[in-house]
Formats: sequence, C-alpha cells, structure tokens
Amino acid sequence: MITVQLQIILLITSIITFMVIINLIRKYNLELKYSLLWLFFCVVNVLLAAFSNIAIMIAELLSIKEPVNAIFLLSFIFQFFLIFSLTLTISRISNKFTQLVQEVGLLKKEVEQIKNTQLGER
Repeated sequence: MITVQLQIILLITSIITFMVIINLIRKYNLELKYSLLWLFFCVVNVLLAAFSNIAIMIAELLSIKEPVNAIFLLSFIFQFFLIFSLTLTISRISNKFTQLVQEVGLLKKEVEQIKNTQLGER
C-alpha cells in the first residue's frame, strides 16, 4: 500500500515539475521535442499518486511486493530512457558539429585560394 504522505509528495512534486517544464517551454528555454518525455513522466506520476490502485496493479503484474518499489522501478526505467534519449541527441549534435567544422574549413581554404589568386593578378 502506498502511504498518503507518499501520494501527496509524489503529487505535489509532479505538479511542480509539470509547471516548471511548461514554463520553460513557454519561455523558449526548452524545446518541446526534448520535454515530451518529462511531460509524460509527470502525467504518469500524477496518475500513480492520484490512483494508488494503478501502482498496486503494476506491482502485482511485475511480482513486486510493495507498490512503492514498483514506482521506484518505473522511475529507474524512465531515467534510463531519458539518458538514452539525451545520448542520442548528443551523438547527433556531435556528428553535425563535426560536419559543420569540416565545411567551414573547406570554405576557409577556398576563400584563401580566391584571395591568393586575386592578389597574384594585381
């Protein structure tokens, strides 16, 4: 059974986190595509806090004795997906950055060649 105190803490924390994320999106400090996972997690936490029977059913389904442990397991799974998602994003950005640096280097070389040919003509 999930205690009322834990339900209240989970509910308040999830609502505050949800409001902070919405505020960051609204102020353009956080892109929507990166925040969807956070928003989903907040909604799941609100549902788990509001309806403790969901956590009990998940715990029974996973053969976990305490529903609180099921919530912790879900939190760890969420963190894994979040870290994996961020790793993919960083990898894509790193590849784009490498490509951009190479293109800038080629353009710089072309500009220097054009300057050298123009100076040679004078």
